[in-house]
Amino acid sequence: MASDVPVVDLPFLAALARSSRPADRALWLRVATDYFLAGPFQTRAHGAGFAAELAERLGDADDAARMEAARKLAPCAEAAEVLSALESLGGQAALYVLQCAAVLPRERLLAAAAGDNARARAVARREDLDAELVAILADHDEIEVLIALTRNRRAPIDPRLYAALARRARQRIEGTPDRRLAEALLERAPTRLDEAALFLEADSGRRAEIMAAAQRAALATPRTPFRRRDASQAIARLERFALEAEPERFVGALAQALECSLELADRIAHDSFGEPLAVALAALGAPSDVAVRILTSRDLQDGADYRRVGALARLKDALNPAAAGLVMAAIIGDSARPRPRHQPVLDPGASTTPRTWIKETQLTPAALRRRRAFAFASGRRLLDDSA
Repeated sequence: MASDVPVVDLPFLAALARSSRPADRALWLRVATDYFLAGPFQTRAHGAGFAAELAERLGDADDAARMEAARKLAPCAEAAEVLSALESLGGQAALYVLQCAAVLPRERLLAAAAGDNARARAVARREDLDAELVAILADHDEIEVLIALTRNRRAPIDPRLYAALARRARQRIEGTPDRRLAEALLERAPTRLDEAALFLEADSGRRAEIMAAAQRAALATPRTPFRRRDASQAIARLERFALEAEPERFVGALAQALECSLELADRIAHDSFGEPLAVALAALGAPSDVAVRILTSRDLQDGADYRRVGALARLKDALNPAAAGLVMAAIIGDSARPRPRHQPVLDPGASTTPRTWIKETQLTPAALRRRRAFAFASGRRLLDDSA
């Protein structure tokens, strides 16, 4: 059909549009959709008028006919008005439009993202999501929306948002248990350090990839070490309780050493594959021979086939204190751990006269060089002490 012939001027098609038979109206919609896509029209006004008529006729079509029209028109940028009309009519065609339409008013996408489960899921599957839409979807109460968003590899999920989703995944596992969100998060590629928050939920292969990512991160930038004090006594206690087959005391000592809850320490200690305990020992700075004895003792207590001690070989060279510290901090939720609050202690006998500080601009060049040299030497001593 020639695209410069207005469809309204064709009596046969006009009669189909006004027919009482659903099949006739579906045929009109099919022909009109093809006609619209076959453009270009003679004038922009002609195209806009036809689009308005097509949008108006959609209400007379059944769900199947609207769905067919939605599939054809979704990639067409000029069909924005028709697609908006399809979305407003609801049904499967509306969900398809929300997911696949190349052009749709921003306010419709924002409303759908914050709307019911089905509409939000459709938006979560779009390939052109931006940070604003992702934030709205990630705040949704429905777990299916979060799963759809996480499985969308094109959705921009930054490390902070990933950590928030990981927390919700762990809560879901503890309360339901429902592992789908955790699995969807772990399926995102490539493997990044962010996934360390779900280390306990990952399989052995994924754990090795997470450790490799942690090793790269530890090499790339200087970070605060996981150990904040000498852990030699804690390691000695862990070895003693492991060799003496005292699992409850072992878990208590592990919780104290890692500054985590007993429940988390119990999960780490009883993981049958051993990677979490191997990482915890490495983060605490346990020597290799001590780690072997502890892991072997745990295997013997459970009658396992030495899978825990095998974790040392599975994690290979990535199991170093720096990388292990990053992973343990993510598992525990390092930023959420309680910190001791230090209060300043004032000397009651101190003078009330304020100390007068000499500005660097008031120093001679020689004195200034001496001050900077002392500062540099002090910094080196601190680094040597912490090494």
